[in-house]
Parts: sequence; structure tokens; C-alpha cells
Amino acid sequence: MFTTFDRYLLKRYFHVFIIGFIATYGLYVVFDGFTNIDGFQAEIKEDSSTSLLMVMLEYYTFRSSLFFDMVSPILTVLSGIVVFSLLVRHGELNPVLSAGIPTYRLAIPLALATIVVNCLIVANQELLIPKIADKLQAERGDLGSSAQFVEPVYDFSTRIMINGEQLYLTEKQMIKAEFVLSKPTVHDFVTVKSDEAFYQTETLDRPGGWLLKEANPNYEELEIAEFAKEMILPGTNPNDIFIVTDVGCDQLCNRNTSSLISTPDLIARINNPSFSDLSIRKQTLDLHSRLTRPLMNLIAVMMSIPFVLRKESRSQILNIAVCACVMGSLFAISQCFFYLGTTRMISPDQAAWFPVITCGALAAWFSNRVWT
Repeated sequence: MFTTFDRYLLKRYFHVFIIGFIATYGLYVVFDGFTNIDGFQAEIKEDSSTSLLMVMLEYYTFRSSLFFDMVSPILTVLSGIVVFSLLVRHGELNPVLSAGIPTYRLAIPLALATIVVNCLIVANQELLIPKIADKLQAERGDLGSSAQFVEPVYDFSTRIMINGEQLYLTEKQMIKAEFVLSKPTVHDFVTVKSDEAFYQTETLDRPGGWLLKEANPNYEELEIAEFAKEMILPGTNPNDIFIVTDVGCDQLCNRNTSSLISTPDLIARINNPSFSDLSIRKQTLDLHSRLTRPLMNLIAVMMSIPFVLRKESRSQILNIAVCACVMGSLFAISQCFFYLGTTRMISPDQAAWFPVITCGALAAWFSNRVWT
């Protein structure tokens, strides 16, 4: 049962969190907006301040979801530190302790608030960001276009090199597409080009792949290896070619960035045989990082209590400074393990879960230092 004081702490926590997010995002908008004002003006047809402001408003509205995903873990910890600091600053902690209430009882509402924020982070990552991924990758002032530069990808499962000039995410279209196929002779290849290619997702009666419109050369003129004939199929039109591959639009641009896709899509990438071992390792590390982030946020909040409410402390400012150094050390520990994971010194799951174990043990170790 939550008491009036618990609701008071929750209200203060979310007040600090919301104000902190508005302040930091407002600072980002001002800095980024003035720095890249030319990018917004280049796409404005009407020379008016209203049109410019509307374009900027639309752009930064979409960017707010990505910014929320980035700064929420930091604001979660800062909000807890501010709440406990204000308790000491306003003399509200002494009456609570005098009533026989343990200090960690005050952490229950903050732990609940941290869980609520983590739920918002997960919902934002899994539901909102994937739906607006094309908007988040669009150029400033041109949200209506989903054009992206193509990053060449080698499909290890079909042994086909995929390249192109430009990619439209919304339309699943690639301009000036080039597919390098294996020929029957050893160490020889043939390149199939098309002015435009469309990616078709897998269905019950058809595999996924790229449909090349007016391909050059056409299917009848191709000289390809026997194993490739199962992946290179004729299209419905005589000059079209259908190439079976799991490499879709999202893998051809920003393929090393997994922050714009949902966890099921990330798992599908990991299980996709088309990618290299290095790419799969990076995606696996990102997957485990998503799973451990809520736990790390909660541990960081619990870790801050013994240092903000430190026994026999002489200065609250010194307590906050020490707490900031400890939080920085936790971040350094996490980054150290992530580096070991990327360099293959430890496995990706160990790189993601060892910081949770280490920081959790440290939080329990320092719990006896809290002001009681």
C-alpha cells in the first residue's frame, strides 16, 4: 500500500524527469536547429518563417522519440539523485528516520517509477521507433522522402553482391541496382543491372527477394552457376528477373545500427545466414544490451542511494559529486565489457550480462553505507 509520502516522492520524481527531458531536448533542438538551418531552408519552397517553423516542428517531433530512447536511462538516475538530495536539503529525511522507517523503504516508490520509465522506453523502442524509422532517417526538411544511400552488402547465403545508387525505404525501391552473380567458371562473375528494383517480402507461396525491372542482361542471356539458378528466377515479364535473398531494405542502409528496429526484427537479423560473423556478433551484443538495460537502470538508481544519503557526510554537494564519479565508473565498466565483446575476447552475452552482475554486487556491497 502506497502512502501519501510515497505518492509525494513519485510526483517529485516524474516532475524532475519531465522537466529534465524538456530542458535537455530543448537545448538539443536549439543547438541542432541553428547549426543545420540551411538544411531546412533548402527544402522550403515558400520563403516564409511559418513554413520553416512547421518543417522544423515536424522534424523534431519525430526525433523526440529517438532522443527519449537515448537520454531516458541517464534521466532515470538523475531524477532519483535529485529526489534524495531534495529530501536532505529540505530536512524531510530526519522525521522519516525518526519514525523508525528504514531508508531503503523510500526506495520502493523510486524503484516503481524506474520500472514505469523502463516500460516507456521499451514501448518506444518496440512500437514507435520502428514505425517511424523512415522519418528518422530522412534528411532535414524533407520528411516526405525516404531516400537513403545504399551500402553494398554481400549475401553469404546466396553468394550475391548487392549494390545500388539510392534506396527508398517506404517504397522498398532501389535505384540503379547492381547484383553481382557467380558464373559457371571459377572466379568469374556476371553483373545484372536494373534502373529500379523492388523488394518483395516473403509470403506463403513465394520467397522474399528483389524484383529487377528491365534487367540487363535478361534472364535468357544469363550465364550463372548451377547453384545460383535456385536463387535467380525469371520474372512475370520477359525482361524482369527475381533474385531470392533475405537482404532487404533495412540491411542495405545503416545495417550496423539496430536502434531503429524492434527486437523481433533484430532476432531475425541474427538468425539470417546472409550476414557476416562480425555483423551477427554486433547484433547479438545489441540484443543482450536491450535485455540488460532495464536492470542496469534499476541497479544504478539503487547504487546512488548509499552515496547521496551517505553516513556521516559533511556536505551534500560532496555526496552528489562522489555519486557522479561512481555512476561514471559504472558506465566505464559497461563500456569496458562491451569493448571486450566487440574484440571477441569474451562472448556477446558475457559482455552484456557481466556489467549487471558486477554493478549489482557493488550496489549490495555499498548498501551498508546508507544513512539510517
